[in-house]
Amino acid sequence: MLLPGTVALAQIETTPEPEDAYTQAMNLGYTYANQFDYQTALIIFRRALEERPDDVYALNAIANMEYYIKRNRLDAIQAEVDTLQARLNLAAQTKDWVCVTATVDELIPYAEGLERERLTGYRSQLTGVLDSRTDVEFWSTVCSPDQPLQ
Repeated sequence: MLLPGTVALAQIETTPEPEDAYTQAMNLGYTYANQFDYQTALIIFRRALEERPDDVYALNAIANMEYYIKRNRLDAIQAEVDTLQARLNLAAQTKDWVCVTATVDELIPYAEGLERERLTGYRSQLTGVLDSRTDVEFWSTVCSPDQPLQ
């Protein structure tokens, strides 16, 4: 019911335009990126780029996902190295030479340059310690069957 002096406005029902494949892909890519699923987001942003080659937004989104993926890999590697260093320090303090040797072997592939040379030299020294069976009563206390090597 209208009050006197009011004008009724026609209400037009509009249906939203369906999103094109590019827009759908970009929106889905952002959804995955917001969930920190950068691999899936990268794949989807690449699909968007196929729809619009050379699109700056898709190119930027791809570059961002590649950066986040690389950063996360580096963070995971650093966390692994930190864990191994802590185990190496504990094993050396307790004279668990078997564990020290195994941990050095795990650390060498991560090391570069002088650090790699230092670890390789240390590994050679450990061979002598193992052969002499020095402190054998402490072996397998840090890297025990209860805490297997990772």
